Parts: sequence; structure tokens; C-alpha cells
Amino acid sequence: MVRAVLYIFAAVILISLLRSILGVLARGFGALLDVHPQARAAAGAEPRKAGELKRDPVCGTYVSTAASVQKTVKGQVVHFCSTACSEKYKG
Repeated sequence: MVRAVLYIFAAVILISLLRSILGVLARGFGALLDVHPQARAAAGAEPRKAGELKRDPVCGTYVSTAASVQKTVKGQVVHFCSTACSEKYKG
């Protein structure tokens, strides 16, 4: 009985140690592969800032004003969730 408990304890310790080593290696290789963080930021990988929510008049979804596609129609700014909805709008 004691031997079984010791085996289980050793297995838990071994698994924890292996997970730690693999985590360090994954972070190290991930940092090596990320050679162009400026290109990633320019491609839009950075999270956008939140803003007031506006309703898309075409599909009805709510979109943040900071992330929306904006179009001025009859002197008013209309917010769309995508360029496809912006092109469909007949206002």
C-alpha cells in the first residue's frame, strides 16, 4: 500500500516537472519565432480599444465604434460591422 502511494506521488512530481520544462521550452521557442512584432501589430493582431456600441443597420449586430467600418450618409456617421454590410447599405 505504501509503495503504491509512493509511485503515485513520484508520478505526480515527474509529470509536474515535465510540464514545467515543456512550458519553458515552448515560451523560449515562441519568443524565437516572433521575430517581427511590429509586423504583427501592423497586421491587426493587437486588440482594438473598446468604444460605444452602435447597431449595424444592415445585419443588426452591435459593433464597437472603435472597431466599426464608418460611412457618412446624409451628414450622419453610420457604423457597420464589415465592409460587406457597408456596401449593401442603401441609405
